[in-house]
Amino acid sequence: MKKICFPATSKIHLARQQLLLKELNKHFEVDVWIPKEENGGMAINSIFYAIQFNNYLIKNNFDYALIRGDRYELLFLTAICAYRGIKIIHLEAGDVSGVIDNKIRNAISYLADYHFATNNEALRRLINMGLPMDKVWNYGSLDVEYASKVKPKKKIRNKSYIFVAYHAIEDEDEEEIKKALGNFKNYAIIRVKGNADYNKEYPAETYSPEDYINLMRYASVCVGNSSSLLKEASVLGVGVVLIGDRQYARLPPKNVVQVPCQKDNILKAISYQMQNKYEKDLTYYQSQTSVKITKKLKEIL
Repeated sequence: MKKICFPATSKIHLARQQLLLKELNKHFEVDVWIPKEENGGMAINSIFYAIQFNNYLIKNNFDYALIRGDRYELLFLTAICAYRGIKIIHLEAGDVSGVIDNKIRNAISYLADYHFATNNEALRRLINMGLPMDKVWNYGSLDVEYASKVKPKKKIRNKSYIFVAYHAIEDEDEEEIKKALGNFKNYAIIRVKGNADYNKEYPAETYSPEDYINLMRYASVCVGNSSSLLKEASVLGVGVVLIGDRQYARLPPKNVVQVPCQKDNILKAISYQMQNKYEKDLTYYQSQTSVKITKKLKEIL
């Protein structure tokens, strides 16, 4: 049985790949690698994760590595796999977003051997990059498939609320978001803990992946710069105010309004989105994404 390693450097990413991992385990031996967490910022963390991962690979033999998305540390891990002759399967290939993520994702794609896009624009982009057409597929987003499978549950908050998922980045002042939100006195503000890649962290709470989806589902509006607000929120039919540069270039569904990280623009966009209702958007959604990816990998590996 072929062996696949999935380096899970994000607990959230791991949770949202469970449907795929479950399917893959029916046909492959799949091992999830979770690193010891470091707190030194992107450059230092990348080095320490790479050392941990290389030591792990020395003790274990794998045929393939499953790499998801564009997190900064995954570039180092992907390169190590390439040096060791481990074939690389890239999930969420071909997307564009903002800041440094585009460079990381494209570098991973050029190192990878098989590419699974989440939408048709990303598929075309991969082909235009010169990647082999018979190694590129679009079966939709695993994150969106996961969101569509989470069972609705009773609202966690009875009061109407604004759901905030913001990752602090350089050259953006998160105080602008707080100032805008301060105008909505009749709404509770639920802030979800973001990452601290730039040694900045927007203060917030932590929720389980299932609660995260349901908090999004019942929100009056979602605000922030998490990719989940473009992907998962689209299939839930909730209005989104996308802030700043972190995801500025990512393909936006119909439920998304994009604004700079500036109080007045954020305020106007939230007020506008509260007046709108949206249907389920299929920009990133296909049925049975995990089954389709598994079927293709079983066919080609």
